[in-house]
Amino acid sequence: MPTRSFNNHLAHVRLESEAAKEIDEETRRLDAAVALMQARENAGLTQDELAEKSHISRTTINRIENGRISPSFRTLEALAQAMGKKLTIAFS
Repeated sequence: MPTRSFNNHLAHVRLESEAAKEIDEETRRLDAAVALMQARENAGLTQDELAEKSHISRTTINRIENGRISPSFRTLEALAQAMGKKLTIAFS
């Protein structure tokens, strides 16, 4: 059975912890992406139409929907209002 030093074990645990944080961040970004895309499609809007109504650029909307950026609260609020929706934040 291979053994490793405590320092090696600690380094491994830290790497796993860092990877878990990155996965959590990516999950939140993708959750926002899916939620925005579904809300926009349910509102019957294209990205261009939502951009015009919200005064948020189509490029930004596209980047959010593709999970490339994490939107700010203000951006989400503007997008929600433009779709006639209420932004709801939950802690779980």
